[in-house]
Amino acid sequence: MQANLSGKVALVTGSSKGIGRAIALRFAENGADVVVNARNQGPALEVVEEIKGLGRRAYFEQADIYSYPEVKRMVRNAAQEFGKVDILVASGGAAGPPPQFFHQIDPESYPDCIESHLLTRLYCIRAAIDHMMERQGGKIIAITTDAGRTPTPGESLIGAGAAALVLMTKVLAQEIARSHIRINTICTTVTKDTPGYEAAMADDSTYLFKLFKKAEERIPFGMNKPDDIAQLALFLASEDSDQITGQIFSINGGLSFPG
Repeated sequence: MQANLSGKVALVTGSSKGIGRAIALRFAENGADVVVNARNQGPALEVVEEIKGLGRRAYFEQADIYSYPEVKRMVRNAAQEFGKVDILVASGGAAGPPPQFFHQIDPESYPDCIESHLLTRLYCIRAAIDHMMERQGGKIIAITTDAGRTPTPGESLIGAGAAALVLMTKVLAQEIARSHIRINTICTTVTKDTPGYEAAMADDSTYLFKLFKKAEERIPFGMNKPDDIAQLALFLASEDSDQITGQIFSINGGLSFPG
């Protein structure tokens, strides 16, 4: 699909690779100027150049989304650089313990998992809301895992963090509607051409490899690609979705059908 994002400024976190990169490029292809974010420059600068090659403005804002002060600085700098931030996509690679049965997870790593799957998103959303409330408008899109909607063995903690974000989306949608801000969340499953997928498939002895292979065998319409998520993000960022807020969308190729 195509949408008109002309005149819009989008901040896409974790946009040097994978899903974030695909979303940043798709937004630029449809007229948006884009702030590219990652912890390190590396491939992020390549994404910036690709966006400029499409005739749009872009720059790299270095920040670690595990740190709220850095995230707040990132949003402030982006607003100063481009004059505003209309769209936030809160994405980025997950960290913490890999999928495994709950009784196998070291309790010391519980906070790492919740921070990765919940707090990183909330830091970005919180910082953007301040700016968007001042401007009385904006679109927020969070990216998380379908384990937050569908019970998945091996993803108890991961799913718990994602489920919290799902509920937060619904509550925040009601709280910030008075400021003309929309917020929605996209839940994904195993997605090819992402750093997480490539790392998992590099070692066939791990539980994660077996989990991904099992999912791949069960998906009727094939595994996700980053562009699949980017297409939905484009719709949610555009005026075409102005009547949609507080909603949760699963992109999983028919692997599961969460209510």
